[in-house]
Amino acid sequence: MARAFVRCDSNRDRRTSSVKLSEMIIEFAGDFIDSGASLEQRQSRLNAACAAWNIANLPKHERRKALQRVLEPYRVANPGVQDVGVLRRDMESLIKQKIHRFGPVKKPIVHAEIRDDGEQYSILAVSLRTGGEGR
Repeated sequence: MARAFVRCDSNRDRRTSSVKLSEMIIEFAGDFIDSGASLEQRQSRLNAACAAWNIANLPKHERRKALQRVLEPYRVANPGVQDVGVLRRDMESLIKQKIHRFGPVKKPIVHAEIRDDGEQYSILAVSLRTGGEGR
């Protein structure tokens, strides 16, 4: 089934009234999220995309350690997985996409969920407002 996302965002930034955080998530990670076979897998992929977003907001010299902090609990929770390399590559790709497409946007994502109404998916994204954010 083809992906059909509806944009739903609880925290629209008034300075960029045409672009919502949920729309940015769909733009930089929609294909990655949609590749999950179930709603639970899509939620897991959305969580990974949001972690990548937040890591991309960090100074470059802090990103490697932050990525390792995300990957270590995954490895522990999935002892049958010998190599977390696929997830690492996915996360690194998402970090690059976020920086390339939305580098100035520094709002951290504190919660995101995917909802399924039967025909379409929507993403609800909650962020914190921070001083000096780009959008």
